[in-house]
Amino acid sequence: MAALKAIHYINQFYAGIGGETMADIGLQVFTGTKGPGMGLEKLWKGEMEVIKTIACGDNFINKDENFESVAPEIAKIIKQEKPDVFIAGPAFNAGRYGVACAKMADYVRRELGVPSVTGMWHENPAISMYVKDNYIISTTETATGMTKSLPAMASLALKLAKKEEIGPARLEGYIRTGHRYNQYNKKTGAERVVDILLKKLNNEPYVTEVPLRGFEVVPPAPKVVKLKNATIALLTTGGLVPMGNPDKIRQAFATSYGRYDMGGKDSLDQGVYESIHGGYDTTYATADPHRLVPLDAMRALEKEGIIGGTYRYFFTTCGVGTNIESSKEMGRRIADELSKAGVGAALMTTT
Repeated sequence: MAALKAIHYINQFYAGIGGETMADIGLQVFTGTKGPGMGLEKLWKGEMEVIKTIACGDNFINKDENFESVAPEIAKIIKQEKPDVFIAGPAFNAGRYGVACAKMADYVRRELGVPSVTGMWHENPAISMYVKDNYIISTTETATGMTKSLPAMASLALKLAKKEEIGPARLEGYIRTGHRYNQYNKKTGAERVVDILLKKLNNEPYVTEVPLRGFEVVPPAPKVVKLKNATIALLTTGGLVPMGNPDKIRQAFATSYGRYDMGGKDSLDQGVYESIHGGYDTTYATADPHRLVPLDAMRALEKEGIIGGTYRYFFTTCGVGTNIESSKEMGRRIADELSKAGVGAALMTTT
């Protein structure tokens, strides 16, 4: 018998129960391996074995009430069997299966204290939901690449079971989580960058220590044809909020925004608002809120007939350290409101 033990989660298809017609089947527990588990065991070469295989239908497990109903049974199995690692999938690019695998791995790691790993295609929707705190191995898009996908999963699962140090994503094969850790190197940064430069100049393979971030290209919005008929909205990433920050927006790494009423006002009075931004000296912004939300100027433009009007709410957050996904989510929600309100354009001030 192998010294190390694993429990494996798969869906109804890989468990041999059935296809889409069995996607609503509940929790099934098997002794030993099923489906991809057999491939994993071969790669471990006797060092670890799958002692239990857990399976659920994709439709069943993705309903929150169903997951909550079977979670105690899963916890019971984990506590009885005491596995060294929990493995889910691989799910490839199957959306429901990917979410199920990631949800299971996250639950077992977070609530039961057992290290876990899953695997899926890098565009699987489950990644954005769970990758921050979980090891998700990058796999091929479909199951035709099963033999290419299992080795990295098997290797990382074995290292987790042995409680060995886990290396960076580029070496271990998991999708980057966004966490950064300090490490010692025998060479200084200057020496390492020269090594990289020489390799680049000689057309030799090299890996940068600071991967460049890629940004999607967003097409510009169409121009406002008749400005005098348009309603204009005011937005800021400068952190202007009512005194006391009633909505508890973070000074940095914000995940939310504020929405405040300007209806019936011709100006934003000093002493009523303050800037809570954590990345610049906010003294002058607090002294004159119009530096961030220029309502006074907008009212003047209204009187001159240059614009049709100003949207009665302004939107605000703190744009320092805010991650891309949080920014996109806030932007979507604000844009949805403005679109439904018939707003023609928006002005955003920054710091």
